[in-house]
Amino acid sequence: MNNNIEYIIKRFNINLKSVSPIMIPNGTREDLADLFFELGFKIGAEIGVERGSYSEILCKHNPNLKLYCVDSWQQYDEYRDTLNQFSLEGYYEETKKRLAPYNCELIKKYSMDAVKDFENNSLDFVYIDGNHHFDYVAQDIINWAKIVRPGGIVSGHDYRKDKNERIPFHIIQATHAYTDAHKISPWFVLGRSTSWFWVKT
Repeated sequence: MNNNIEYIIKRFNINLKSVSPIMIPNGTREDLADLFFELGFKIGAEIGVERGSYSEILCKHNPNLKLYCVDSWQQYDEYRDTLNQFSLEGYYEETKKRLAPYNCELIKKYSMDAVKDFENNSLDFVYIDGNHHFDYVAQDIINWAKIVRPGGIVSGHDYRKDKNERIPFHIIQATHAYTDAHKISPWFVLGRSTSWFWVKT
């Protein structure tokens, strides 16, 4: 078994007899940031940054991290209609200030444009938190998973149902489709943060 999978099983006291996704009830996004540090991850990417709040957490928990922060900060069809372009430009400026103390590179591109700038197997981890519509989530997982090296972690946010029918919310469907098709097991969900992840083999 992959050493990183073994480490995760011991760290979170996981019963491998459970069916994936295996729920880690009290797990938080801070736990995931700590895990990246404990595994010695030095280079990663967050897809969908908005205000840079989780990017900052990733950097605070891992001082040696080089983080690529990918977000278009651009309004477009099939994106949340609760945000306008003025708000997104404000978020971009807020992100620049928040992440200025850290080794972050802000990439102001759409995800599928940005991924072309990375070589396969070049990242220790990716954290996907972009557009939650099925097609976008599936594309992000398919394409960014290729950029993560074997032994690295593919992860993301919002493994949950959403009652707001105006906003497409298909994280559960997309993660299950990908893991089922690629026979990925085990994989995990941090219950308190609804973050999902698996080790790339």
